[in-house]
Amino acid sequence: MKRIWKFFSSTRLAIVLTLLITVDVLIGTILLSGSPKVFGTIDLEIFFSWLSGTGLNNLDTSWWIFLLLALLVLFTLNTVVCSVDSIASLLKTRAGGARIHARRILSQAIHVGFIIGLAGHLVSSTTGFRTMNNYLVQGDTLALPQSSALSLRLNKVDVGLTGSGGMQRMDAYVSLLRDGKIIREKVVRLNEPLLYQGNAVYITHHGQMPDGMKFNLTGNGNPETIRIMFQQGSETRKNGYTFRPGRLVPDFVRDSNGEIYSASEDFRNPAQEINIYRGEEFLASGWFFFKYPDRAPLAFDGLELAFTGLAYTPYAVLTINKDPGAVVVLSGALVFLFSLVGLLLMNFHVKSELLNLNSYHPE
Repeated sequence: MKRIWKFFSSTRLAIVLTLLITVDVLIGTILLSGSPKVFGTIDLEIFFSWLSGTGLNNLDTSWWIFLLLALLVLFTLNTVVCSVDSIASLLKTRAGGARIHARRILSQAIHVGFIIGLAGHLVSSTTGFRTMNNYLVQGDTLALPQSSALSLRLNKVDVGLTGSGGMQRMDAYVSLLRDGKIIREKVVRLNEPLLYQGNAVYITHHGQMPDGMKFNLTGNGNPETIRIMFQQGSETRKNGYTFRPGRLVPDFVRDSNGEIYSASEDFRNPAQEINIYRGEEFLASGWFFFKYPDRAPLAFDGLELAFTGLAYTPYAVLTINKDPGAVVVLSGALVFLFSLVGLLLMNFHVKSELLNLNSYHPE
């Protein structure tokens, strides 16, 4: 046991491991650029999930990651053992009544910050989650994974283009809800996610999907625009009339008997049936073809209903992650940073004092 402890407390081991880690990472950088199919999804999954799947199935290019993990384990053990020895030495010094110099405390604090950071990454790599391609239509709500109480509502999608057609901005106005009540609102942009208790919401794509049909209603002296949604059971009321969608046929065909059916499941010639009522009285029914707007309108009760085109609703494609170790990593980073800055300032102060002594020439 003493030999093992002595082995891991060696400064020489720390130097050798640092050199090996550096070489391994350099080799990995080359393999990363040469194998985009293998490593392209490494940021889209929890690390250990990727490692046990894609990583193990592509050992010819991912071996360096497994080697890096082994080296990091050894480096962590080396750091922990050295820190334990140093802290024990500090406690002995303190128990003997001697003063402990702040420089020694800061040196050990750097080690502690490093260990805390690694522990946070380990937590995130094993217990977090990442979900891709969450399509959310404007106005709809999506439950967050692994949380029945939290949900996300997309209020608005705002996309700006440059004069040449390039994307200038892609903003998703979202509300985070807990049990239906808004607890946070945020404009999510490409580099500005919504962050809440380890959850992170990113926007990756946007688009528009058809959710209904647009019609012109004429004949009463004041032409009006009507939007009828696709959903069965939905209805649109206008001027005492009710417009309800009926059957939706992907590939419209009428047989010799006049019966309507779909020739296939593909949307080759989609058509929507619209039923019109006055109160509960059925007035008329007609078929409207998605590919042929402005065809012959449907006449009813002295009015005409003409299909003018599909109605679209914006949607956003979101990535929802949970990183439970983020706070731990941040804490370790802050401990490491402040300790390092404090150590540098102390060394700078000592160096300044030495320079002042060297420049002192008594008469």
